[in-house]
Amino acid sequence: MRKITAIILCLCLMTGLLASCGGGSIRQYEGDEDAKAAETAEAPAEDAEETDGDAEPTDAPEDDKDAAEAPDEDAEETEDDEDAEPTAEPTATPKPGLGYAAYDPDEVVLTYNGREDTWREYYYWLNYFAGYVKYLAAMGMPFSGWDGMDLNETMDNASVVRASAADSLFQYQAVTQLAEQEGLELDEADEATLQDAFETAADNYGDGDGTCTDEEVAAYEEYIDGQFMNRELLDKMSRASLLLDKLFDKLYGVDGADVSDEDALAYAEELGLLACKHILLMTIDPETNEPLSDEEIAEKKAKADELYEQLTAVQDDPEALEKLFDELMNEHSEDTGLAYNPDGYTFASGVMVPVFEETTAALEEYGLSEPVQSDYGYHIILRLPVDPDGTYTDSSGSMTKLRTAAGNEKLYELLEQTTEDAEVVWQGDFENVDIAEIFGE
Repeated sequence: MRKITAIILCLCLMTGLLASCGGGSIRQYEGDEDAKAAETAEAPAEDAEETDGDAEPTDAPEDDKDAAEAPDEDAEETEDDEDAEPTAEPTATPKPGLGYAAYDPDEVVLTYNGREDTWREYYYWLNYFAGYVKYLAAMGMPFSGWDGMDLNETMDNASVVRASAADSLFQYQAVTQLAEQEGLELDEADEATLQDAFETAADNYGDGDGTCTDEEVAAYEEYIDGQFMNRELLDKMSRASLLLDKLFDKLYGVDGADVSDEDALAYAEELGLLACKHILLMTIDPETNEPLSDEEIAEKKAKADELYEQLTAVQDDPEALEKLFDELMNEHSEDTGLAYNPDGYTFASGVMVPVFEETTAALEEYGLSEPVQSDYGYHIILRLPVDPDGTYTDSSGSMTKLRTAAGNEKLYELLEQTTEDAEVVWQGDFENVDIAEIFGE
């Protein structure tokens, strides 16, 4: 079901972001971790676990303007770098008429290792990213026009849109190229999956009665044509989605099972993941979130101190410490998330409230904290090593398998390198197409 769900998501939402069918995912531009979370549309993991309510996750970070940054090969250069080359001025002038009609849909805009991409596909991505920028502006992001530099310190806003659209073309081509190099192709079952996904999307666009008719197919094809896409382009994107899944599984195993411990832990370190268990004695009423009485809070503090003293007696023996910690945690902790996280929490920066994260970060592995107070109550924290086979809570609050995430990162790097090594030849001046002429000011 994972594959067909991902394809239906692509068909129905028409976001243009390549959905993850199992392991791999394609990103559209490069930025910080918050941007990475925003730039990839993925179906929810089937094995996602419920997260904790009392280990104090913070609110998920809001999208910011960095979420729309395009890849920038000159990121190390600054505006003060006298040797930096200025951004190329747009030179292409569209034919009469704005938007999609500016060029013939089948006009070739570039070749990628000899493979052609047309205006239809390029415009699809240009429209997607231009629309996203306009959405951010409508949500309050400062936007000083396409010539402004609100999205990136070294590129104007129009260049960000062009670079993001081009990167999308390149990554789809890179998936196809790598799949061919690995001898991967779609089989009859995959073709059936594609057909079923299309018919399901067409039926849902129609009456949704579970039976796809010729009339619903025709209506749906007319609809996607209005989204600046035709059946050929839609099939190309859907096929790339399936090929990406096959590529991921072959290179890194299902769910990243073949990713080494070393690579998984290196990625965890890159993300700054922390792992711990904690004993929580709450100083608020879990039903009303109102503070307990001063007397009750004092009793909780005394109990936390008592538990801490018991633990310090064995803190020089990691095995004995964790065993006793588990016993006391299961007996006394009032963390309502304990049932869902019996082995503790692994989390990225910003997921937990500062006092919890900072206390954990300050400990060595198997280090024990004194009772620390938060808005929830008193915590005793035991820092643990990150488990390469475990899951972690990412900056968006989603649960992710570490090996899967590490495999995704390795695949993304491979796609980037493949694109970097590719011979890209732009036709005419499409590389600098005038965004203001195409989409308006």
